[in-house]
Amino acid sequence: MYSESAAQDGSIGYLESQNNIVSEYEDIRANKGFQLRVTHHDTKISNVLFDRQGKGICVIDLDTMMPGYFISDVGDMLRTYLSPVSEEEKDLTQITVRESYFKAIVEGYMEEMRGELTPTEKDAFVYAGAFMMYMQALRFLSDYLNDDVYYGRRYEDHNYVRALNQATLLRKYNEMAPRLRTITRQVAFPSSSTLQ
Repeated sequence: MYSESAAQDGSIGYLESQNNIVSEYEDIRANKGFQLRVTHHDTKISNVLFDRQGKGICVIDLDTMMPGYFISDVGDMLRTYLSPVSEEEKDLTQITVRESYFKAIVEGYMEEMRGELTPTEKDAFVYAGAFMMYMQALRFLSDYLNDDVYYGRRYEDHNYVRALNQATLLRKYNEMAPRLRTITRQVAFPSSSTLQ
């Protein structure tokens, strides 16, 4: 099945234009600066257990744990924490990238992992978000074009809406990427004044 609406609204064209994300991932797989680590692979907000005061207690849904790159876990956190609305939101004007949340994620993650990550990995922090937003947009769009056989659907065009949602988030994230890279480098490399 081919969706005329997906072609007409530009979502397929936009996602095709972002194929550099795939090329960069292939470079990561060949780069010794990236290490395979124990990775959750599904660190979305719904897989964090909170107490009644809203403090995170632990990560749940551990069946996806396996070796992987840190970009998977960081990327899914960025994908699901940065926007004030979820991947289910139909009103695309509600999708934004909250810079303060990005900074908090970088600071919290680096507080624990700064000494573990290589400089190459630290420099890929912003890429991690784009990687997962792109992947999820493609997965939703592919499922929509294949009659919703993987995710299923709760209403007509459900996965199409989610694909548009994630493509919109990716677009807005990419627009902010230069600023987000500056934040990351300030936090990840605090003693370096030469990295911009």
